[in-house]
Amino acid sequence: MVGNSPNARDIRDKIWPEGAVLGDADRCITAPSALDALKPNGLSFLSRPLTEERLSELRGKLAGVTLICEESAVDTLRGLQDTTLIVVPAARLAFMRAVKHFFAPARPPAGVHPTTVVDETAQLDPSASIGPFCLIGPGCVIGAECVIGPNVSLMQDVRLGSRVTIAGGTVIGADGFGYERNEIGELEKFPHVGGVVIGDDVEIGSNTSIDRGTLNPTIIGARARIDNQVHVAHNVIVGEDVAIIAEAMIGGSVKIGDRAWIAPSATIMNQVTIGADAVVGLGAVVVKPVPDGMTVMGAPAQADAEFRRTRAALKRLADAD
Repeated sequence: MVGNSPNARDIRDKIWPEGAVLGDADRCITAPSALDALKPNGLSFLSRPLTEERLSELRGKLAGVTLICEESAVDTLRGLQDTTLIVVPAARLAFMRAVKHFFAPARPPAGVHPTTVVDETAQLDPSASIGPFCLIGPGCVIGAECVIGPNVSLMQDVRLGSRVTIAGGTVIGADGFGYERNEIGELEKFPHVGGVVIGDDVEIGSNTSIDRGTLNPTIIGARARIDNQVHVAHNVIVGEDVAIIAEAMIGGSVKIGDRAWIAPSATIMNQVTIGADAVVGLGAVVVKPVPDGMTVMGAPAQADAEFRRTRAALKRLADAD
């Protein structure tokens, strides 16, 4: 985008007007980059001061570039020649905003790809973008400016709010795993009629499964972020601004409070409640409720402090042997 490339002042004014520009504010910026791969007219960021060793490694790459940095990093960079600094309180956040506004790929055009199958009872906002080889099943509703990638299946009674993004291969609204053994020991299926409701501005990764509810809908709150290869079972309620990361398994009827963070490969047992602002650690197996704001780790999951005490005690026992 050389012809319409922003300069450092443009970026500061758009992403953080209260920030300061040190150096050439008119420097043209043509592309964002990782710090190790910078080229002239590139843009990167620093969230912490550089060590002398790291600065020595990078010195030859920093001429002619613009760095978004925090005040704590400025002193280590003042001696650089021909480097522009945009100083803000949160460098990574500001960099993300700059990339999104100036350099991110354009949103796919509105419309439905000709290979997609749309049930006659489905309702699609005309501003939505539906990619190739999708299935939009009976009773589905797709809100304004949604973007649905290739090979996504919305099976039945799935309602998307506005600006929902779903990456390829995801299946939403299939039946959950609900069975009861009958008189002769066979498994009879619990009928699922509850659907799925997804709030505004939710982002869902690739190859993720979100099951429809049995009677009431499965609910994903506004601005939730659900990563690739996540399983969300029937009747789950996910609050607003929740993050659920790759390969997490959320059991049936789990309730997750606002702003909770579910780390990769975590497993949450059926009907467990996770409080607001709670953190479920990497690979944790949660079998009992987690209060608001608590961090839990391990299998079975324990409060962070208890987990660390247990690990320390086990280490002392092992060392004693």
